Amino acid sequence: MKHQIFSKAPFQLLLFLLSFLLVNIETQASSSTTATPERLSVVLTNVYADFPPTRLAEVNWEEFKRIKRGAQSGEVEPSESVAEPKVESKPATKTVSSKNPSVQKPAAPLTYPVVYTRVPRTHGENTVALSSGEYTSDNWDYMDSLPEVSRQFDGFNAPGQLVLRDTDGTEKIIYDCMNAERPCVPFDAMPSLDGTKIAFSVYSADGLKPPWPENRNFPTRQLNGSNTDARIYIYDIATESLTAWPHNQGNHDISPVWLPDGKMMFGSTRNGFLAPIRARVNNSQDVQPRLYLADLDGTNVIDITPHEVTAALHPYLLNSGRVAYSSQWLSHNLAYGTTNGGVNWPGTGANMWAIMGMDYRGGDMTALLGAHKNRLTGSNPRSNTMKAMHFLGQRANDDICTVNYYRANNLGLGDVICWPPAKHGIEGPAPGFVPSGHYSAAVWSTSEDAASRKDTSGRYLGKVGWPEGTPDNQLLLSVGKGFCTQVATGVPGTPDKIGDDIGCDVGLYKTTVIPSQSPDDLTLIVDHPEWHEFSARVVKVRDIPTPPVANTDDGSCQIASSDAGSTDALNYKGYVFNEQYKTVDNNGALMEAVDHSEMAAIRFYEIVPNTTTNRDFENSIGNRVKLLGDVPLLADKSFKAELPCETPYVMAGVDSDGRIIKRDQVPQSLRQGEKRVCMGCHLHAKEGRPYEQSMAFSAPAFDLTKAMPVPTYTKDIKPIFEAKCTSCHAVGGDVPLYDYDDLALDYAQKSLPEHLKVQMTSSTNLTRKYGLQRPMMSKYVNNMYARESLLYWKAANKRTDGRTDDQYDDDIDFGADHPVDLSSTELKAIGDWLDSGAAE
Repeated sequence: MKHQIFSKAPFQLLLFLLSFLLVNIETQASSSTTATPERLSVVLTNVYADFPPTRLAEVNWEEFKRIKRGAQSGEVEPSESVAEPKVESKPATKTVSSKNPSVQKPAAPLTYPVVYTRVPRTHGENTVALSSGEYTSDNWDYMDSLPEVSRQFDGFNAPGQLVLRDTDGTEKIIYDCMNAERPCVPFDAMPSLDGTKIAFSVYSADGLKPPWPENRNFPTRQLNGSNTDARIYIYDIATESLTAWPHNQGNHDISPVWLPDGKMMFGSTRNGFLAPIRARVNNSQDVQPRLYLADLDGTNVIDITPHEVTAALHPYLLNSGRVAYSSQWLSHNLAYGTTNGGVNWPGTGANMWAIMGMDYRGGDMTALLGAHKNRLTGSNPRSNTMKAMHFLGQRANDDICTVNYYRANNLGLGDVICWPPAKHGIEGPAPGFVPSGHYSAAVWSTSEDAASRKDTSGRYLGKVGWPEGTPDNQLLLSVGKGFCTQVATGVPGTPDKIGDDIGCDVGLYKTTVIPSQSPDDLTLIVDHPEWHEFSARVVKVRDIPTPPVANTDDGSCQIASSDAGSTDALNYKGYVFNEQYKTVDNNGALMEAVDHSEMAAIRFYEIVPNTTTNRDFENSIGNRVKLLGDVPLLADKSFKAELPCETPYVMAGVDSDGRIIKRDQVPQSLRQGEKRVCMGCHLHAKEGRPYEQSMAFSAPAFDLTKAMPVPTYTKDIKPIFEAKCTSCHAVGGDVPLYDYDDLALDYAQKSLPEHLKVQMTSSTNLTRKYGLQRPMMSKYVNNMYARESLLYWKAANKRTDGRTDDQYDDDIDFGADHPVDLSSTELKAIGDWLDSGAAE
């Protein structure tokens, strides 16, 4: 196979050059970090006294600016922090004080303890050396970062502390990394259901680093990416004791969640997968986290998400006893619903996170928010595009809340979206499939990749994140005051632009009204200028049920549908040939011109996770696949199939000739002994026929437990062409049948002579002029359906997509009669090859 090296579109190159120039003038490369003795003490501290008034509306803004620069109320404004810093950067001045602050008296005492993480905020004046001379500013905090989807294990401010705040305002540091020999941040705190313990994870690395570009030695210090690690601990509140889970160095064991059956769910990179391969982009070489179960002491670990072949993060136990979590989707065409201005180019992969639900054992997966990437109409109008859905909480009225934010640049802050949970399996009304009644918890915030909005006085309003419900049906929010973005920033332009405002200062606030209409209607919980306080959890007793789960009698794994003939996941956007990428990224894609009633069976493919960086396969799905087989629909369109347990699979609907007409691109899997029942086939907006009323209920399960190889070009398809096609299509001729890349990957039609190319635009750039968008991989190959592929049409000697050549002027035509000498077996092999990802 020859691998072409594709250059990025000029648009991407221009963005890169602009971002490079915006960083502006270099500083001198100089950085050193001194390790300090490790200290794992539990310290009782009285902190945050005499803070300014409760509501932001009541703040004296001159005093506010003084606090921003590191001064306490009534003090003369210092030129640098008074206390000895724990993180040093020369020639910059001191950036962090580890001295315990004075007591802060909250305006309205909490009726419950909270646990939260804090990391140093870069504050006070710091000087860096630019090529134009020394530059001094107190606005370096705009470079600060917190954990989020693009900074999962490193790249965020460090070191840190985990703090337990009591109802009277006193605080205990229950895990302290400020003097640890190995830099670390305790994060992911989750109180036990009886309120007596706190589980959390300690993220660590070999050292600290300044923000990118590191050779400029900006004053912020972040966990570097060298030998990163994360370990789970459990803190007993009464005895003030810590218990560490068993751990293998190099694993990232994160985000522990207590379950009602006495187990713990957590995220981990152990036995990790690599994300699906996307063409023409730099694919991550790092193993990704997914979700596991364990006993409370960290033993008896079970992998419950083998289907999460990209990544899964931060599970959260809902009041119903089910678990919600963030799932990243990069399989097949799921990342290609936008193009980032390119041709056959994916959208921003780190923004491809949806909220999924499952039972407490990891079974019965359902989509909650984001599965169709439709706009959040009716929510915050400045944040209505779906981005990374991450970090979860729940209000006392059971409304589920998450953060919609743009990755990497915005500290995990954006728009907090909440919605009332629907009945099991229902996402929301068609065609958007967005939950009914969803709303923005703070309408002044934004999820855009930009600075926060300004009010009429010119003040930056900030952004919100990390929602946590309180017993009075309000929300604890991590609120970033100030500019709060790193996109399109540079030195000295950005610090000068921020001026007397704030780069970003994250603290804990509570809503008084939902939706919050302004930062001024929030109540202060804790927000000290030396720290970013975030990711708060309420410590309380939660009475969570252990819901029943559906099991088979014999321990086998079964999936059934009460009516696969019912669907509402149709193509609502119509047919525009080179804009089909706008629909094929949806879960439940269906051929636009073929009626759903043609579906005669359900096909199952096993998805093989990527476990090595050695790329020794090529297809359009991003993972190898195997065929498990087809289960015929019964007379009432129901079915029941037995599948291999603990095995990732995807489903597709096939016609009576075995050709795919609709497909799911999101892998699933069944837990040992699980029986999963659907009430339709991508029926997202309403309940379907009760399972007990279907023929499948009493039918035996169709055995699909044995996987078989799918056709490949080299082994199965090219020999057909060589045997049956050379008399009309010579090797090296106009039709590239005998070269895999030219046949299956030539989206720009470079291998075709001019008279065979299909023109897409009038651009003088040849890639844009002839460039085909997904699902077209070339003029001959549609990576969703053989029935939409010109190669299959020619092999079948007829157009099979339900359209005619005369209907549209701007799509691919079948053309003249094309007699062939192919057997039905050979035609089926070509169709099966195209439908299974056109593997090389």
